Amino acid sequence: MEKLKLGFNASDLSIALNYNTSANDVCDSFYFKKNDAYFLLWVEHQNPKYREDEDSPRYIISPAVNEGDDESPEIYSDSSKEDLFRSENASDLVRYFNF
Repeated sequence: MEKLKLGFNASDLSIALNYNTSANDVCDSFYFKKNDAYFLLWVEHQNPKYREDEDSPRYIISPAVNEGDDESPEIYSDSSKEDLFRSENASDLVRYFNF
């Protein structure tokens, strides 16, 4: 299997991403904090055949909760809320963060 490539430079984003992938995740995830709220950015593999669901978009941003504290965050997806962003294109993701 090809190595996952993010498709964007984290330095192009207006926020700081923190690696959040755990061993049981099917794709990489990163958390970020904006206006005192936490969010997860899920990054699927660039090749759809290596994704759990080939129809899933490459990039998804979802609301998250911190079950830890600011010093030792434990960030998990808030499945009670809708995704905020879904796209196959990295350029859409960069635009989303820079508005």
